[in-house]
Amino acid sequence: MTTVQIQNKNGEFLKEVLVEPWKILLSQLEAAGVEIPNACRAGMCAACMCNITAGGEYVKKDMRWEPAFPLWEDEIMTCIGGVLDTQETIILKTMY
Repeated sequence: MTTVQIQNKNGEFLKEVLVEPWKILLSQLEAAGVEIPNACRAGMCAACMCNITAGGEYVKKDMRWEPAFPLWEDEIMTCIGGVLDTQETIILKTMY
């Protein structure tokens, strides 16, 4: 399991969640009670996008498929991305 901390768009801590590596983040975060805006679940609308503030080297942005548009190095769409197996904590900050 990998630890992901979620912050709101203001950087305030919301929740820490243990997630399974190599699985889509959005579904796991929702199951843990984290509300992330989303719409298409296909990597096209960017509603679920988060900024990666720590642990970016352990993030896999194209777990399901490629995003429909280029992402900055510190961005992930949680509907198509996931994390690798690590003992490091990954910190994501919601954008909306």
